[in-house]
Amino acid sequence: MTAILNLFLVLFALVCVGLVFFVLLQVPKQAGLSASMASGGSLLGGRGVEGGLVRISSVLGGFFMLLALLIDFISK
Repeated sequence: MTAILNLFLVLFALVCVGLVFFVLLQVPKQAGLSASMASGGSLLGGRGVEGGLVRISSVLGGFFMLLALLIDFISK
């Protein structure tokens, strides 16, 4: 059981580093909510690299939560 816990802890650390990296790569939206509501076409359209960064950050966030729960259940 210790080997599995150690594996999950290493994966958790890698996901944490990746999540921080991809969140910091994203361009901040300075315009706020009103500008995104005014341009309805860009809200649903492809955003190129920025859309990929958001998607990768979302997937890594999901892995972060899943690994945190698994580590909690295994450690007890």
